Amino acid sequence: MNEPTSTRDLILDAAEALFAQQGFSATSIKEIAAGADVNSALLYYYFADKETLYKAMLARVIESMVASLSSRMAGIADPSEAVRQFAVAQTESLLQNPLFPRLILRELLDHEAKHAHEQIAGVVGRALLPLVHMIELGQRSGAFRADVDPRFAAISTVGQVMYFFVANPAVAVLLGTAPGPLPPETVRRFARHAGDFAVHALSTRRSP
Repeated sequence: MNEPTSTRDLILDAAEALFAQQGFSATSIKEIAAGADVNSALLYYYFADKETLYKAMLARVIESMVASLSSRMAGIADPSEAVRQFAVAQTESLLQNPLFPRLILRELLDHEAKHAHEQIAGVVGRALLPLVHMIELGQRSGAFRADVDPRFAAISTVGQVMYFFVANPAVAVLLGTAPGPLPPETVRRFARHAGDFAVHALSTRRSP
C-alpha cells in the first residue's frame, strides 16, 4: 500500500517547485494540486491548509540536507578533513536538491524563518554545531588559529558553498560558462576549493 506515501510525495514535489519559483504568497493550493495531478480535495486530505503543506515541504528539504551532512561527517576525527568534507557534503546535497537555496532564501527574506524555526534548530544542532566542535578541536590541538571565533568560521565555511549556488548566474558569467546550472564537475571543483580555502584560513601553518 504505497499509494498514500507516493501521492503525498507528488504533492510535496509540486509544492517544492512552485514555492521555489513563486514564493509562498503567490502560490495557490489549486496550482499545487494541478502540478501534482490531483484534485484540491485530495490535497486537503493530506494537508490541512497551504501553510501546513509549506511547513511539511520545508521540513522535507531541510531534513534531507541535514541527513546528508550528518552522514558525511560521521566518524571523521581530523579537524582539517572535517572542514573539507563538510564543504563537499554540502555541495553534493545541493546538487541533489537544487531548489534548496532558493527555498531557504525566500523563507529567510520573506518570512524571517517563522515557518522553519524547528528545522533550522535541527540544522544548527545536527550539522553546524558538529562543525563548530571540530574547529574547536583543531584550535585545542594547535592546528587551527586560536584567534578565530569557531562559530564565525563555521558560518564562513557554509557561506562559501551556499553563495556559489545562490549566485549561479553571476558565477557562470565570471567563469565563462553557458547560462543555466553550472556543470557538476565545476561545482565539485569549487567544493574542494572551498574546503581547502577554509582550512588554509584556519591553519596555523602557512604555505609559502
